[in-house]
Amino acid sequence: MANWPRSSPRPSPASSRASPRRSRSSAAADMTVCVASSDLITAASRARLFAPFAGLCRVGIAVSGGPDSTALLILFDRWKRENPAAPVLHVLTVDHGLRPESAREADAVLDLAARLGHPAEKLVWRHDGPPPVSDIQAEARAARYRLLVDAARRHSLNAVLLAHTQDDQAETLLMHLARGSGVAGLAGMPAERAIDGVRFLRPLLGVAKADLLALLEEAGIPFVNDPSNASDRYTRVRIRKALPALAELGLTADRLAGTARRMARAEAALQSATDALARETAVNHGGVWSIDTAALAAAPDEIGLRLMVRLIRAIRPSDYPPRADAPESWHAAFRAGTAPRRATMAGVVLHLRSDRLWLYAEAGRSGFPELVVDADGDHLWDNRFVVTIAGSGGHPLRIAPRCPGERYGDMPAAAAASLPAVSAADGGDLPARLTITIRPIGPQSSAASEDCRSVAWQGDTDNLS
Repeated sequence: MANWPRSSPRPSPASSRASPRRSRSSAAADMTVCVASSDLITAASRARLFAPFAGLCRVGIAVSGGPDSTALLILFDRWKRENPAAPVLHVLTVDHGLRPESAREADAVLDLAARLGHPAEKLVWRHDGPPPVSDIQAEARAARYRLLVDAARRHSLNAVLLAHTQDDQAETLLMHLARGSGVAGLAGMPAERAIDGVRFLRPLLGVAKADLLALLEEAGIPFVNDPSNASDRYTRVRIRKALPALAELGLTADRLAGTARRMARAEAALQSATDALARETAVNHGGVWSIDTAALAAAPDEIGLRLMVRLIRAIRPSDYPPRADAPESWHAAFRAGTAPRRATMAGVVLHLRSDRLWLYAEAGRSGFPELVVDADGDHLWDNRFVVTIAGSGGHPLRIAPRCPGERYGDMPAAAAASLPAVSAADGGDLPARLTITIRPIGPQSSAASEDCRSVAWQGDTDNLS
């Protein structure tokens, strides 16, 4: 029998200069709190576990109905009852629609939240056609985060809590080790990350899964087990099944998770050094980047490589960095003085010219897109820029790459041609009251701005601001 609280439900809450976003921060690297099994039932341990969130107004918890997220909900609920000033809690559960029982499991989470007295919402992944059959876990994960981000914005949540545990961290480290990852990969999952401006926090990275199971058993709280978590089709599951044998060699989950924490600190230090190099040498030319080659050559290999990868991801936004082999090979050739004048990787051109390395988007086989629009508002171009148009009066406008061969200052013509320009679709004059703003999307448009110099430039029409 579940140990339900007797309190009545609580009401729902009311609802220049740019450099690439850093993937982790030193604060995030130090957030993990380790709690032993015997401590989970004490108020002091819960206070220590959730102390980083005490100053927030409202948070969400992503609850699948599985043991980890259910235990996180129970722990947070107990902490909130012990601390009336704790954040308002909103429970979010995702129905992926991949199994017949998924809707029923999501409803069970809603019922649990109601019994505990917290507002809750079921988020449904609507498939355009049949569910994906390849890389289904990655597709489901991406959809889940999109739904959680949208819900966090709707409910004005300061953060969303995720229930990844010490065991999950150990598995992640081993998965990345098998792929030959560097420091960033071996740091595992960060205790905090931001997705589209929404903070996601992992307070249980220092807690063993077995301890959470014991908590649920003690409280009599039911949970579900997703059958995919036992399928050998997935690398994570195979690694999970290998963990007992590895533990006999001393590679226990807590030691592996401890290594991930130390790697996270090292990662934060490396990111800080990369920030310093970015401030010194990287210049943002409105979506094209350049680096002083002398400063790049003088930088330690790891820091120079990190800056290159950071800029590549700024130009072609991606959830994952390019594989290390290509940047490492190019950088080694650059240090040896044998790098080609032009090279491409991950859809970005690396162009050595005079005393600078220029980085800009590659056109690809089909070239850059041309759009004709006749409405004011935001228009996405090449998945890299948002073109905001106002005062068009319905006049058709063409958004296309800048004319080949045009030069702007020291920028190579090919680099300038990777940027968008706006003209009248009929070849005539632009409307007199037209205003146009073109801004890059992705990392270079937000958190990067404190670290690198930005050079504003304009062509022969007023279409950049």
